[in-house]
Amino acid sequence: MMFEPQRLHPVSALINFIKGLKDAILPLAAVLFLNSNRGDGWLGLLPFLISGLMLVIILAGGIIKWLRFTYWLEEGELRMEHGLFVKKKRYIPIDRIQSLDFSEGIFHRPFQLVKVTVETAGSSNAMEAEAELTAIRKEEAKMLEEHINELKKSSQEVKEEEGETSRQLVYKMGMKDILVMALTSGGAGVVISGVLVFLSQGMEFLPVDAIYDEVIDWLQFSFLFIAGVVLLVLIVAYGISVLLTILRYSQFSVFLEGGDIIMTRGLLEKKQVTIPLNRIQGIRVDENLIREPLGYASVTIISAGGSQSNDSDHSLRVLPLIKRKNIEEVLHSILEDYQLNLPVQRPPQRSLLRYIARFVWLPVIASTVLSILFYPFGMLALISVPVFMWLGYLSFKHAGWNIENNQLTLIRRFLVKQTYIMKKFRVQALYSDQSLFQRRAKLATIGATLKSGIGGERAQVWYLEEKDTHHLLKWYSYEQ
Repeated sequence: MMFEPQRLHPVSALINFIKGLKDAILPLAAVLFLNSNRGDGWLGLLPFLISGLMLVIILAGGIIKWLRFTYWLEEGELRMEHGLFVKKKRYIPIDRIQSLDFSEGIFHRPFQLVKVTVETAGSSNAMEAEAELTAIRKEEAKMLEEHINELKKSSQEVKEEEGETSRQLVYKMGMKDILVMALTSGGAGVVISGVLVFLSQGMEFLPVDAIYDEVIDWLQFSFLFIAGVVLLVLIVAYGISVLLTILRYSQFSVFLEGGDIIMTRGLLEKKQVTIPLNRIQGIRVDENLIREPLGYASVTIISAGGSQSNDSDHSLRVLPLIKRKNIEEVLHSILEDYQLNLPVQRPPQRSLLRYIARFVWLPVIASTVLSILFYPFGMLALISVPVFMWLGYLSFKHAGWNIENNQLTLIRRFLVKQTYIMKKFRVQALYSDQSLFQRRAKLATIGATLKSGIGGERAQVWYLEEKDTHHLLKWYSYEQ
């Protein structure tokens, strides 16, 4: 029973060891490889003895953490105790628990285990989950979730008919959409940067002088070969990023169950994220320069509470990639009171030059400096100026706003076109900014803040008609 103290699965000791080893990898590398003044005899073995001792300590720490960790439900709280010399207790009221998120890593799946992440409406640390059960059996996780749901319902005095609520599938990504998302993502840059960091660290252990002497002769006449190697590295990195995205988002599905949105995904590592509908503050539709011409977009839910950890798992991208024309239909099945395809009012034509100037002033300065310092090749930097002028024009072209009853829509663009849709009672603040030059032109900037994670999420549209910003502020301040 969940009302008696429960232990984690022994696999959690191994997971704790792996985590500790990951955190200690740099000190271990420093001890093993950066000690160039090794002596003979026992002094030469000293780095290995220190490394071995560190590994034993990390392993012992993982085992002790597993042995001393217990959890249970009691008096309307999820209680956890852990610690050897200092015993720590954490009691989380059931009413504060927003969701239990399940994930299965490579150490979980062979033993039918899951990691349970406890998210609360007001976490003490926005970068971390409120609590985490490293490894428990799937049936225990399901039982824990059922007990918590029962306690929440009874404490809130919500009476429902007996029988389990059916889980309704509202969206599932096909392999074609997953492949398009993988091919149009920016994951290759992450892979390449990781490789460069590894190589920069590994250069310390390579005989650079010897390699340089051997390589310098053919470097002078092998430019095409070097370019080919660079191209190959880029292709391989791009391929790796595509594969990782496919594995990560394979079998991505969105379900409705009771008052929650449930997202599941992953092939090697399965993840499940739960979003209570009553915590949703608004939605954001993103269209980047590559996906937009193809008719694709992504939809992110802006939710109050929860952490921002676990590799962006809590960015709450409910529709990672979907045809723009299909968003409203799918979204209506999840949030039926949100309207997407509404006519918007654009900034006035006299705002165009301001949009362009906003985008090009920094590239103009930077390219001018580069042109002077590295003349004549530095003048190639001037190519960036018309590119940013074009981005400024796109930002002007796509900006806009709309008010429909109690819904506010704001659209802005930099590299990504972002459409924010929010309800009046969810907007934390609506504000207007106006500089001296904007006042003379009777222009102003409007912005809205929604509660989300660290500091909230902000939507902003530049250089609107001054009277339009007054209209928006009046809509927000007074009852219609």
